[in-house]
Amino acid sequence: MCKWGAVGGFIDLRKYDMLIFICDDEEQDLAAMQACLEKAAADLSVDIEISAYSSGKALMKAVEDGAKPELAILDIYIEGINGIEAGRGLRSVLPGLPLAFLTFSRDFAVDAFDLDALHYMVKPVTADMVYILLRRLLTRMDRNVRVLTLPVRRGEQLRFSMDKICRIISKNRGVELYIQGQSSIWLPCLFREIEAQFLDEPDFVHLGRGCMVNMNSIQKIDHDLCCMKNGESLLISRRERSKVQSRYNDFMFSKMNERKRQGI
Repeated sequence: MCKWGAVGGFIDLRKYDMLIFICDDEEQDLAAMQACLEKAAADLSVDIEISAYSSGKALMKAVEDGAKPELAILDIYIEGINGIEAGRGLRSVLPGLPLAFLTFSRDFAVDAFDLDALHYMVKPVTADMVYILLRRLLTRMDRNVRVLTLPVRRGEQLRFSMDKICRIISKNRGVELYIQGQSSIWLPCLFREIEAQFLDEPDFVHLGRGCMVNMNSIQKIDHDLCCMKNGESLLISRRERSKVQSRYNDFMFSKMNERKRQGI
């Protein structure tokens, strides 16, 4: 998704969905933040470009030259223009720009909240901290965040973008997730626990007990078979056939109307 460029920080080779600035004068902290951002962005199915700066002055120069980030993450204790001062400078050029701050202590918390900071993260930064930050940002931008969250050992969580899930099947006292572009993943979870997170998801339909598919992954419905885009065919239970056909027709009609609105 992103790579380190020789000049100017991290460069996205594709059209990016969101530009994020990081300002930190510690190279290891920059690398750690990059890794956390990329993981959180993948979980949330967001394409990002990351531009990294080692000083507030360099960051301000980029904005004055026309860069328009959707988020700036600033280390408070950088030399020269500190993170709080850089945040105020950014807001003078880009009013309303979401800001997040990095620090080793909470000494500047009041100043950060005076700037209506989106998040205030105490180092060392973790993937969970950054995930929360991006979710807050997407909520503020009124974007629909669709993520399947599953608890694992020691209080940790696994997250999967619902857009990337092709189907979910109950199997061997657990569930098997088929992820776009990846091998299937078996997890020791009850199907009904996962099913509960999809109650309001219009893109998913039940083919039968213990089998749910993403309609974006369907090639066609052929009577009692659900033909997937990867060439596989799944049997639709007799009880669900009419409902599946109806849901899929509505789904395709909605997609067609959306394309017309976009002029595709």
